[in-house]
Amino acid sequence: MKEAIWEKKGSLAEQLWNTGKLDFPIYDMHGHMGPAYGIYFQNCMPADMVAHMKRIGIKHLVFSHHETLTGFKPNPEVVEICREYPEHLRMYAGIIPQRTEEIKRDLALFDSWKPYAVGLKILPIYHNHKLSDKEYDYALSFADERALPVLIHTWGNAPECGIYETLCKYPNAKFFLAHCCFGAWEYAERCVKETHNNVWLELTAVPGERGIIEKLVGMVGSEKILFGTDLPWFDEYQAVGGVLSADITEDDMRNILYRNVENILGKDW
Repeated sequence: MKEAIWEKKGSLAEQLWNTGKLDFPIYDMHGHMGPAYGIYFQNCMPADMVAHMKRIGIKHLVFSHHETLTGFKPNPEVVEICREYPEHLRMYAGIIPQRTEEIKRDLALFDSWKPYAVGLKILPIYHNHKLSDKEYDYALSFADERALPVLIHTWGNAPECGIYETLCKYPNAKFFLAHCCFGAWEYAERCVKETHNNVWLELTAVPGERGIIEKLVGMVGSEKILFGTDLPWFDEYQAVGGVLSADITEDDMRNILYRNVENILGKDW
């Protein structure tokens, strides 16, 4: 009988199976918070989320609040949530393209929100826009001037959303493509390889798909892949398990789970 991956002596999978944690920090670069209409979440409030993170050893979760992205909780209120859990929570400032004055107001405050605010979150299709629409120009220019991370929601319709064209315009911002343009894998590869070496693929939803992590590592290299879960939509244990059970090297796993983020943001952020 073939040895189960968690039975392989000395492996990261065995370590997680036996201890519940790994011997290095994990950075979850894609989270949310709060209830969402019609959905039951077991862990969606700050205290519950942080307790869950501690169990598996997530050092930082970078999240955008559901109610910010729908326009009901201003970014300044989210900063205060982070202040309550300074060791674990970081945030993306949510950008709603229809609210141009709010964008300018929030970004004027951005520097005062550090270290809690680390970047911006943009959901073009949810807000009925393309990334290339002029309503995003101010926020993207702001991120480019400061070399900030920008987490962009993508899916298989990414080629229709003006993503590649926009990435080419901003050489300094650090673009994280959420969900790896899920299904449009070759387009994701193009976004990484044919732009300014400032684009990474973020794994949310991918660990549940057999063979896709291996495919992406083969296409762009593990140095261009970041770990994320969409917590509370997905669970860190499932997502970490997907990375540790992929047919990639342990160096690749370490790159995905922590090294790449530390190379981008440093170890003390």
